[in-house]
Amino acid sequence: MQDNLSGAAAMESIYSSNPMDSVIKLRDHPLRQRDMVRIGCGAGFAGDRPSAALKLLKKIKRLHYMILECLAERTFVDRYEAMTAGGMGYDPRISMWMELLLPEAVKHGVCIITNMGAMDPLGAQNQVLKTATNLGLSIHVAIAHEIFGPNDVQGCSTYLGAAPIVHALEKGKPNVIITTRMADAALFLGPMIFELGWNWNDYQKLAQGTLAGHLLECGCQLTGGYFMHPADPHRNISSEVLLDVSLPYAEVNYAGDIIVAKAESSGGELSIATCTQQLLYEMDDPAAYVTPDVVINIKNVTFQPLTKDTVIVKGAEPSEGRSPDMLLRLEPMPCGWKGWGEISYGGPGCKERAATSDLLVRSWMEEAFPGSSSCILSYAIGHNSLHIQSIFLSETAGPEAPEVRLRLDGLFDSQMKAVRFTQEFEALYTNGPAGGGGISTGYKKGTSLNKRFVSSHQDRVSVCT
Repeated sequence: MQDNLSGAAAMESIYSSNPMDSVIKLRDHPLRQRDMVRIGCGAGFAGDRPSAALKLLKKIKRLHYMILECLAERTFVDRYEAMTAGGMGYDPRISMWMELLLPEAVKHGVCIITNMGAMDPLGAQNQVLKTATNLGLSIHVAIAHEIFGPNDVQGCSTYLGAAPIVHALEKGKPNVIITTRMADAALFLGPMIFELGWNWNDYQKLAQGTLAGHLLECGCQLTGGYFMHPADPHRNISSEVLLDVSLPYAEVNYAGDIIVAKAESSGGELSIATCTQQLLYEMDDPAAYVTPDVVINIKNVTFQPLTKDTVIVKGAEPSEGRSPDMLLRLEPMPCGWKGWGEISYGGPGCKERAATSDLLVRSWMEEAFPGSSSCILSYAIGHNSLHIQSIFLSETAGPEAPEVRLRLDGLFDSQMKAVRFTQEFEALYTNGPAGGGGISTGYKKGTSLNKRFVSSHQDRVSVCT
């Protein structure tokens, strides 16, 4: 496996092969480009709002970098399935994002870093360059992606650290850097290391930088998104507060001091509570939060509000292990065929009618393929869909609901069975109980992600400009 960094200007790409061992080596007299760097989060997931990112660019004109974190494991699988079916291996919305953001970013000298490259960073690079040409912009686009050997699983991807981004910034001044799968915090840590002249053994600074990246990586989750809850007096913010929620950004200086912020007088909330919620997001061991660049201890992290729009963040420390010897690799594996169906029932007895439909579809599948009923999950949206059980819907207890939407999900060993499942479900229209409507069905090839650790000493880097 290799990490490949390449650049392209305007509509021209120049590639060269210059393999390097990517085992982290100390940077040779790294230069401090600036004393403080401002990094904004423009997207916290693939379905985030480009218009919100543009607002942040326009309101915070002193930004140096904007990170678009758009590649989760779920969307990684989506891109893998699309590419193997002959579609796009990169994020299909990348042109829309760049069409909106590039003019403002280029105008103010903001470098955009994104993992929208997914399975096909070269394709994403070409698409960004075409978009820039259509906008009348001449830009430099760098890419960071892995190159695998013949024995690697097709479509596999490793959580990389910040080194490829640092290399890309050292080799030139890209307007856009496109990556594949990287640790989310590393997308933010890379520009900190480059701009602030940090080295790979500055573990205390790397810990603080990784903390800043972790707080920013989910976008508005830091500034009030995914936070409001009327039943919780500590989170009962008004709906109106979320109307103009601001994406977050951070100011990080050479010493590793952090201020996280949102646009002045914007909506949302930036507080000890929102920061703590995001701090603990996807956290296993607070004393050893493992990233490819550094293992950090967040047990002593504190948040100190400076204004209603800014919070000082302190206390991240390197754990005893400091840096991991292994990297996490994702390997897509086929896992059969998925089939699903939904139908709605309302009024008295709606739950019982949904349970009857559940029973009928299962029995019809058993007639065609004995034993297939055990491959089906059933639940009723509005009744028990958050507590999925592999049992008949009729066996669940609970009060009568005014309406329910039955959903069945099946995982089968062949496409033929998945297709038959959708056909039997649609037969509920004339063969099931009264009052059913709004049927929707579908099927697709299933993919699971096998996860395993690989030695970081296997990696190599190819830097191209």
